[in-house]
Amino acid sequence: MSQVGSIERTEALGFWWAAVPAERWPDDPVWRKNLRKQWNEIYGHRRQEIVFIGVGMDEAAIRARLDACLVPGRPAMDVAGWAKLPDPFPAWRRADQAA
Repeated sequence: MSQVGSIERTEALGFWWAAVPAERWPDDPVWRKNLRKQWNEIYGHRRQEIVFIGVGMDEAAIRARLDACLVPGRPAMDVAGWAKLPDPFPAWRRADQAA
């Protein structure tokens, strides 16, 4: 998802490497080392990033407000419950799948 002002865009950019069988990963040792650095026992390398671009922003205040939104402790992994939620995105197919 990308948002700038009132313009928002969502699009499929690929699959997480954690969702791709390891035998299909690149063989490059540097690539694999970097992937291991980002790996988490629960989520694999899945992560989201948020970027604020602007002038005169109060970084400490922004961080404090974002940190106040975090759920303390280890997150509950209710995957079965999450699977029942409606998917707001269109079906994203692999390039080798028929439309």
